Amino acid sequence: MLAVVKNKPEVGIEILEVSEPLLKRDQVVVEVKACGICGSDLHVYEWEPFIRWITLPRVIGHEVAGTVCEVGEEVKGFRPGDRVVTETWGGCGHCYYCRLGRFNHCLYQTRIGQHVDGGMARYVVVPAISLYKIPEGVDFQEASVIEPLGVMLRAFERCDMKPGDDIAIIGPGPIGLLGVMLAKSNGASTIIASGLKEDKERLEYARKFGAISVDVSKENLKEKVFDLTEGRGADIVMDVSGGKGSLAEAAAIAKQGGQIGLVGLGPEFVFGPNVIVDKELTIHGSFRRQPSTWYRAIKLVANRVIDVKSIITHVLPLERADEGFQTLIRKKGIKVILVP
Repeated sequence: MLAVVKNKPEVGIEILEVSEPLLKRDQVVVEVKACGICGSDLHVYEWEPFIRWITLPRVIGHEVAGTVCEVGEEVKGFRPGDRVVTETWGGCGHCYYCRLGRFNHCLYQTRIGQHVDGGMARYVVVPAISLYKIPEGVDFQEASVIEPLGVMLRAFERCDMKPGDDIAIIGPGPIGLLGVMLAKSNGASTIIASGLKEDKERLEYARKFGAISVDVSKENLKEKVFDLTEGRGADIVMDVSGGKGSLAEAAAIAKQGGQIGLVGLGPEFVFGPNVIVDKELTIHGSFRRQPSTWYRAIKLVANRVIDVKSIITHVLPLERADEGFQTLIRKKGIKVILVP
């Protein structure tokens, strides 16, 4: 079968013929109908140092939606023909953290597209415990965006977002834009989305979804946020960018006693923590999702509360995967979906 492979420790990907995956007793074979290109996939493509936990060679991709075509003999609750999305980490369900309910911190997670082959191929094998059924009214392209929606939903869960909060989102990529939609649907009072000069198209989407956009190359973000919040600052600041200066920026625009959600991955940087003490800020790291997040995210899409299709700008066959990656690297699109 044809697949998108990270084969060498250098910039780029390859489109290769690979063997179809082998099924184990507790696993399910999913025929992939759609697989999104994630920001972390871009880091893998560009072979950035902080993302090099991936083992090579590897079929990449983890934003997967498709149909079950084969189940292992120990699998219960799934059968061929089921329409599903898949979690990325493959929790075991039995280790210390899984038994605490912290499935995203499983000690034995497999991480499809990183430690085992992922979904940018015709078929992918995943543990049954990682699958979630999707209703008929949700198409596969929409369903492939539920995984990144869950990332943002989990971050807001961590920060205990409330109706009436003033929300600032640093980084208007797909997850940041989904954050704008979530904040809007949850009754946020003011939503501010910031980005760079090259984020012009994405900031336009943020405005369309209900945010006040700020191009930090033209405007002072702190002044804008404080002006819009009567001098207080944002109740919650979501750092989705992973940029070197983004945490300091988040701390500067948060109100006294405010919260910061750290979502974006990025390189290590120096940060002065005094502002956290002075303003009594709370920082919440947020890592992937919980099963409960998946169920809520699926319902938000199925009930048309969140229109994930509105951020899908490109749908391409696997053969044109490199074009999709280059489109996102140049920030010429929002969400690119690959279809085997």
